[in-house]
Amino acid sequence: MIEIKEILTRLANGNSIRSISIALGIHRDTIRNYLNLATSFGFVKESKDSITDDLVSKIKQCLFSSYNTNNLCPRESLLLPVKDKIEEYLSHGIKGSKIVILLSRQGINVTSDSFYRFVKDNCDNYRRKNITVRLPETDPGKYAQADFGLLGKLYDKTADKYRNVHALVVTLCYSRHMFVCITFKQDITAVIAGLEAAWAYFGGITQLVIIDNLKPAINKPDRTDPVINRSFYLLQN
Repeated sequence: MIEIKEILTRLANGNSIRSISIALGIHRDTIRNYLNLATSFGFVKESKDSITDDLVSKIKQCLFSSYNTNNLCPRESLLLPVKDKIEEYLSHGIKGSKIVILLSRQGINVTSDSFYRFVKDNCDNYRRKNITVRLPETDPGKYAQADFGLLGKLYDKTADKYRNVHALVVTLCYSRHMFVCITFKQDITAVIAGLEAAWAYFGGITQLVIIDNLKPAINKPDRTDPVINRSFYLLQN
């Protein structure tokens, strides 16, 4: 349901099907399928107000009731028939990467990204252990989220070797518009440089930045009393 809502929100914000496909890693035919179903249930492409929980529930119910007619995206067509087995694996604490291998031995070949999207949407055991609290709708320019992600390895001419390359992803919470800064390091200099580049790209600064225990900025994570990196704190104030 989160995936469907994200796609519809991006469509309402004017994003093209192609750009959504690239950003979310979802096939364009799947996005078109969601859009066609949403339109039949009253979704108005130019209005985010038409994206309701009831609308998303109807779309999901329609997909589940008709998955044998090949209207589902490929991963659900492959994984729904073995959903009980996947939940059994999860209940025994088997990691997702291992489950993907076990499934491949049974002739069910999916990527890790597709597998994790499937279990997030369909497997209760996984959802209970991975609860995400989404921010309520906010005013434009109020919040941005920032976090690092590992992209893989790239050749660094300066060091003359392959190194891990990271992406500092800064996302505007209202529009979900995203800026990505590529860096070989995950230090406070990279964080500050990435945020400055993001503000220049967006053409402004949000009131608050949610950094969610970003290691270079938070020396000691704590739910009520985190220790913030002094250099980061002084520069942000």
